[in-house]
Amino acid sequence: MSIIKTHDITLYGGNEVDLVLRPLSDEYLPFLYKWNSDPDVLYWTEGGLNLSYDAALVEQIYGGVSQNAHCFLVEADGIPIGECWLQKMNLEKVKVMYPEGFDVRRIDMMIGEKNYWNKGLGTEFVRMLVDFAFYGEHVDVLHCICEDCNVRSCRVWEKNGFTKVLEESLPEKRLGKWRYHYRFTRDEFVEKGRISIPVENQFTVSLNELQPSQLYISEGKMRLVHEWFDPTSLDKFDPIPVLEVGNRFAITDGHTRVMAALFAGLENIPAYIDPDEIRSSVETRVSWCQGENIFRPSDLVNRVVAHKDYEKLWRKRCMENS
Repeated sequence: MSIIKTHDITLYGGNEVDLVLRPLSDEYLPFLYKWNSDPDVLYWTEGGLNLSYDAALVEQIYGGVSQNAHCFLVEADGIPIGECWLQKMNLEKVKVMYPEGFDVRRIDMMIGEKNYWNKGLGTEFVRMLVDFAFYGEHVDVLHCICEDCNVRSCRVWEKNGFTKVLEESLPEKRLGKWRYHYRFTRDEFVEKGRISIPVENQFTVSLNELQPSQLYISEGKMRLVHEWFDPTSLDKFDPIPVLEVGNRFAITDGHTRVMAALFAGLENIPAYIDPDEIRSSVETRVSWCQGENIFRPSDLVNRVVAHKDYEKLWRKRCMENS
C-alpha cells in the first residue's frame, strides 16, 4: 500500500531554469528522507534548532498531508531540489476567518538542496502553484503562514501578490518572534493579472485579422476572465498585445480574452503594439499555429481544454522548445 497519495497533475514553468512540479509519490521518498533529516533545511521550514526527522515521521507527515493536498516534487533542469504542496486549509482558526463554504488552501514548500537557495526558484514555483490553485482548482483564497525570521519566505509570498493580514506572537522557544499570515484571494489574483494601457496607445482590430500564437486555451483561465468580462462595455476590456508578423497582427498574450470576445459575438476589440515581446519567439509560436491550420481565433474554438491538459499540451511544449 502506498504511503503518499499521489495525483495526475504536472506543472511546467521557470525562466532561467526549467521548473517542473511532478506528482509526489513513494518513488521520491529517498529525497524526502534526506531533506527532512538535514537540520539546516528544517531550521528554515520548521523554525527549530537541531531538528532531524526519521523515516517514520517523514512517512507520517507526507502520508497524512497528501490525503488532502496536491503534493509535488520540484525539479530544476531535471534535478530534484525540493517539494511543495497545495493543501486544503487544516487550521480551524484560519478557516473561520473566511465565509462558510469558501475553498481555502495553503501552500507549503521546501528547497532541500541547499545549493539552490537564494536563486529565486521558490518565488517561481510558488507562482506556478498559485496559477494552478486559481486556474485549475478555482480556489477562493490562499492563506499561507511563515515566521518573521524566515525573510526569504516572506518575500516569496509578497512577490506573488500576497498581503500580510495577521501577526501572532510566538513562544520564546521559537526562532522568530512573530508568525505572519499572508492572504491572496481569487479576486485579487484576477485584478493583478489585468492591464491598463493609455487610450492613445490603443487601436481597434477585427478578430478575423488576429493571428493566434498559442495552440490551446485553458478552460480555467477562461472561467476567470468571465468573472470580469462584460461584452457590453468594451471600454472596460483589457486591450490585446500584438505584433505585426507578415501582414497579420499576431497575438502575443491575452488569447483567453480574445476567445471570450469571440464567444460573446464581438467582431472588433481594442489592441496595442507589444513593446516587450521578443519577435523571434512570437514568430516561432505563430509557425506552430499555422502548421496546425490555426490562422484566426475561431480556429481555437475546439482547443479549449482543462487546465491540467493545458499544462501538458502548451506550457510543456513552450518550456521544451525555449
